[in-house]
Amino acid sequence: MSGDIWESRVIRKFKGWGLLGVIPGALGLAGCATTPLSSVPVHSVAYYAAQIPPPVVQPVAPVVSPVISAPVAQSVHIVISTDTHSLMIYKGATVLATYPVAIGFNGAAPKRMRGDDITPIGRYHIGWVSRDTRYGPFMGLTYPNRKNAAWGLREGIITRTQYRAIVAAVDAGHTPPQNTPLGGEIGIHGMGPQFADGPQSKVFPGRWTAGCVALSNWDARQIAAMVRVGTLVEIVGNVRGFRRNLESASADARYKSAAVLNTTATPGTVAKPQDTAMDTLLAALAPSAAH
Repeated sequence: MSGDIWESRVIRKFKGWGLLGVIPGALGLAGCATTPLSSVPVHSVAYYAAQIPPPVVQPVAPVVSPVISAPVAQSVHIVISTDTHSLMIYKGATVLATYPVAIGFNGAAPKRMRGDDITPIGRYHIGWVSRDTRYGPFMGLTYPNRKNAAWGLREGIITRTQYRAIVAAVDAGHTPPQNTPLGGEIGIHGMGPQFADGPQSKVFPGRWTAGCVALSNWDARQIAAMVRVGTLVEIVGNVRGFRRNLESASADARYKSAAVLNTTATPGTVAKPQDTAMDTLLAALAPSAAH
């Protein structure tokens, strides 16, 4: 396939998601942190799409009720199915709405570490809501939870001090430390201002986030209007990613080393990942894109 034909197909596909000025001005979507644009070097979706063949897009769930005119009076809870790429808003046993979502580049699993691009499976709560981020509303999750911390301690990924800090925060109903080797800044968010913003806007489908759950800008605002700090979020399913190195000796050694280094991290700060696993993978796939 010639470069011109591939480029035209990419552009036509991105138009369906309302991408404006994607080549010269798109914001990076590979990360989920809420830091300002200027502080972290990122790449756009177009950057990645130009280097690898078109992925097989998983079907996304249809939108059952995309428009919520006002916040729901009674408390709601969220169930995210990583298998079907859908987010469901519940009030009691009643499903109020279902939205299509994108998940981590490396799928979803009960265990995750900083930089692995995996969406964590488990039971969490909304820990904070930021309205004006690079992705629109950002609803941060109380990841890691007690189970994540217990696994991290058992595997030697975090120290006992870090484990105790996580457990103490969870037990007190606070957001746990976000700067351990288990990672943090996992949340639910939109696509960003370079994408369409209206009721007909769509989330870029599939697996491309750094572990967060992404929706269209419109859907993210609808959900942000219904949730509050403390809203229950259950992430279910198990989607195998492009790589699984959690059990490898090299990964264990790297993150054990990171655990030692992070014992001196300043409280309240989020440590920057040391690796660029996604870039490495894309570099390995690049030769196959030249057809």
